[in-house]
Amino acid sequence: MKICLAIQSLRSCTLEEAAGIARALGFHAMDLDGVMDTTLKREKILSVDRCEVQRVKDLELIAPNIHWTFAPGSLYPVINDPDPKVRAENKEQIMRLVDFCHAAHIFSILVLPGMVLPGQSTADGRALSAEALREFVEITQEVGIDLFIEPHVKCAFESPKMAAWLAQQVPGTKIALDYSHFICQGYTQADVESLVPYTGHVHLRQARPGLLQTKLEDGVINFPLVFDTLSSANYSGYLCVEYVHQNYIGADNVDVLTETVKTRDLIRQYVALD
Repeated sequence: MKICLAIQSLRSCTLEEAAGIARALGFHAMDLDGVMDTTLKREKILSVDRCEVQRVKDLELIAPNIHWTFAPGSLYPVINDPDPKVRAENKEQIMRLVDFCHAAHIFSILVLPGMVLPGQSTADGRALSAEALREFVEITQEVGIDLFIEPHVKCAFESPKMAAWLAQQVPGTKIALDYSHFICQGYTQADVESLVPYTGHVHLRQARPGLLQTKLEDGVINFPLVFDTLSSANYSGYLCVEYVHQNYIGADNVDVLTETVKTRDLIRQYVALD
């Protein structure tokens, strides 16, 4: 396994400042963000701007992943929108994003799996998510880029059972597994472990029922057990430390830098890093 830092932990910083902090903390890799239009510019990503590509290359860090939504700072439009025009526009963004990732040496793309929309049946919404993801995977696989989906609170696949169903429906995609999105809803760690066979990327932060994020010592996730479970499944991907400062289900309640360092040290204690 390998370790990286999520740039989402440093959204108040520029791209270059975030990279400097990551390197100072001993990280050799950093997940990137195309959502907020802050550290990287969405318009320049979608136009495969050469200067923006070079900014990524100049970071002196591996870029395992980039998180993407189809409008800046919003869950919407979603991949399971019933409007064919919206879904076509989403697909076009993925095509352009793949070109940027290929040029900038970003190894994978993370997208959200879709929402339960008003007036749309649950079955129809989930079927459209699977259909869209199959199209995305076909695009990403052409250039050897991985596609990850992150089941999250309030999405159409917020239970471990439904997240597994989606992964099974779309061969070639994998889950970016964040225990906190399930633990805060009251699912157990054993419930979440059922998703490990479908996992290609892991986000790490402490949580407990009712709180998406909390101090390392105050939550209920048994991280040594997480590492053991991943190791037993021969997981060889990244462990991404992802504490954030965000007013969402209590995720503005910790000192991000302190918890990042504590979690980094815990990983180093229990995991033989590549």
